[in-house]
Amino acid sequence: MKQSVLIVNRAAGRGPGSRLVDAVIERLAAGGYAVEARLTGAPGDATRLAREATAAGAEAVFALGGDGTLRETAAGLLGSEVPLGPLPGGTANVLTLALGLPRDPVAAAAALAHAAPRPLDVGLAGTRPFLMMASAGLDAALVADLHPLGKRWFGRVGIAARGLAAWWSYDYPPVEVLVDGVRHRASFAAIANIALYGGPFRLVPGARPDDRCLDLLLFSGLGRGATLGFARDLLRGTHLGRPDVTVLPIGPSATVTVTGAPGVRLQVDGDPFPEPPPVTVRLATETLRVLAPHH
Repeated sequence: MKQSVLIVNRAAGRGPGSRLVDAVIERLAAGGYAVEARLTGAPGDATRLAREATAAGAEAVFALGGDGTLRETAAGLLGSEVPLGPLPGGTANVLTLALGLPRDPVAAAAALAHAAPRPLDVGLAGTRPFLMMASAGLDAALVADLHPLGKRWFGRVGIAARGLAAWWSYDYPPVEVLVDGVRHRASFAAIANIALYGGPFRLVPGARPDDRCLDLLLFSGLGRGATLGFARDLLRGTHLGRPDVTVLPIGPSATVTVTGAPGVRLQVDGDPFPEPPPVTVRLATETLRVLAPHH
């Protein structure tokens, strides 16, 4: 049996119950993993627990929680050979969806139990790793103002309601992005490692998490009408054809600096970035090993 740890965020989504955790452990055991569960109690716990598991000789670290929990766990594994086993247990679960895992955590555990490790690129915003994307604009303002309890108890409905309020009140301060000395101006900027955004929506369809490249999407439209049009076209999958949308590849040696007017905020993988701009974003030199189906 392969020794492993399961990090569980009981605060993610509605909180996974003990029966669900037991069912996940049972599925992983069927694939040859001896699993010891560890619960998080505060931000940063998942990173600490992942590092402790690595130091103790774990052969895999599974994480059951939302995208923030997966990001924190990955931060504790980056630079090691210990793979991350991501399990959907939050509100949006964008990363596990992008990796082709089932939405049900027990079914996802059954898939991971027989999956081989594959490389996953990791971005860095300052020194903070991210797996999906870092962005600045309306979505970051929404994330900064979203109360964790509202996200937990009201889920996507609560997020959507808060998003409408943010859309109505946001004043669209300009975002500036400097890419290897070239300055770009936008109202929304996303540096993506995966194609998906906010769920099943393909914000940057060409982005791949294993191509040693990030992708920068810039939206230069201003005001509620332009933003609503961009959101409508994103739902339709036609937003890349808009004249106010630009996508640029960011190679492994490129450095991106995000700054802007007062009021500009950043988010990473659905969590507020704690520091004000300017923030430097780049691809990490190390890749993360992740258990996931091969496409």
